[in-house]
Parts: sequence; structure tokens; C-alpha cells
Amino acid sequence: MRRRAVVTATTVIAGCSVIAATAAGATTHKKPLKVKKGRYTVTAVPDPTMEATGLAGMECKNINPAAADNHPLTLPGTGLLKIVLDSPDPTGNKMDWDLHLLDAKGNIMSSSNGGTAHEEIDQPNVRGKVTIRACNLLGEPTATVNWVFTYR
Repeated sequence: MRRRAVVTATTVIAGCSVIAATAAGATTHKKPLKVKKGRYTVTAVPDPTMEATGLAGMECKNINPAAADNHPLTLPGTGLLKIVLDSPDPTGNKMDWDLHLLDAKGNIMSSSNGGTAHEEIDQPNVRGKVTIRACNLLGEPTATVNWVFTYR
């Protein structure tokens, strides 16, 4: 009788171990993440009009169209898009750029409009055609934009 209880307990424990191992293995078989990266240089003349009128951060609606740059992207799936804009600030005078992410219809999905020459956007669950818009309010005429798209 005791032997039968030991065999039964061993069988139950072994069965549970197999189920646990199978469940653990199932969670590790997800598709690996894919990454697409890009980098480009923006050249745009400063347009301080928006700063002077208090409209900074309002969609880069500069009076001078040469102060804004639109960079289209086509994303291969749904994922997280990280965008970083940096412009040199040799004088330490808080040069100012703004950064926006637009959907295919031109609507703003996300913005970064701090008062410096460094702007960042992290947009989750983005897909399809988008546009990165950078506008120079009071910055140096060049900036570098780096983007990383992570998806499955």
C-alpha cells in the first residue's frame, strides 16, 4: 500500500514537471524582435518667429518654410519608434529645435518641443507611413536625427 502511494506521488510530480516544462518552453518561442535604424542630417535655417509670437511647439508652422524639414518613413510592421534630434550648441545659449511625428494624414502623433537643441520622441504601437518633422526655431542650421524602430 505504501509502495503504491509512493509510485502515485512520483507519477504526479513527474507529470507536473512535464506540464511546467512544456508551458515554460511555449513562452520562449515568441518571434524575435527586429530592429530597423536610420540616421540623417537636417539643414534648416532658424526662424525665430514662433518663439517671438509665443507659438513655439505648435506644429512647426514657421513663416519661413526653409526652417522645417519633413522626412518620410515607411515602417514594416507595428512597433516602437524612438527618434532623437541633436544640434550643436557651441555658444551654450539654449539653441532651440522642435520635433514632431506625423501620421500618413499629416496629423501630429507625438511631439518634443523643449527649449533646447535636443529633442526625443518615443512612440509605441506605430505602423505604416509616418513623417519625422524637425523645425529650427533658434538653433544652428544643422541637426542630426537618429531613429530606431523595434518590431516583431
